[in-house]
Amino acid sequence: MTTTAPTAPTSGAPTDAAVDHALEVLSALTGLIRTSRSIGRRLQEEGAGASGTPVAVLKALARADGHDRPGDLAVAAGVAPSVVSRVLPRLEEDGLVFRRPDESDARSCRIALTDEGVAHLARVQRLTAARLAPALDGIPPGDLDRLPRLLAELDRALVRATDPHPATTRHHETTTTPQDND
Repeated sequence: MTTTAPTAPTSGAPTDAAVDHALEVLSALTGLIRTSRSIGRRLQEEGAGASGTPVAVLKALARADGHDRPGDLAVAAGVAPSVVSRVLPRLEEDGLVFRRPDESDARSCRIALTDEGVAHLARVQRLTAARLAPALDGIPPGDLDRLPRLLAELDRALVRATDPHPATTRHHETTTTPQDND
């Protein structure tokens, strides 16, 4: 069996080293997502918060100055519009969001956070962070300081690599929490 040396990449093609790095990042990211979902489920079972999609919608609203269209929320939450349509009535019933007509499009509506929605999101995020904090004790402080920026940078890079409509990525400007990934 003969082996051949890697060839130089053609114009625009990634190098073998770049592909190897991407594989390492994707492997670590897959593990992180799996763990994040598990944490979210456990917190929900313990009554410490809502499931991932409602929290993701609330976070998207918070990043969108508290109001947005359902389709924009679906993009921001990384789910299908039908999923947002199923989640919104429950969030409304719980008093966390309200709908109002879209002044620029009579066929659409805007979703806005209520004060209770803002407070609920803050409680869920705080509970999640309190649960996570002890697990971070073994990570050097300098690494912890860099981690949010690096994860946000990774999020933006992945969105750029996979989103054919970059204008829809405005919600991907902040980091995510474990419950965002459900």
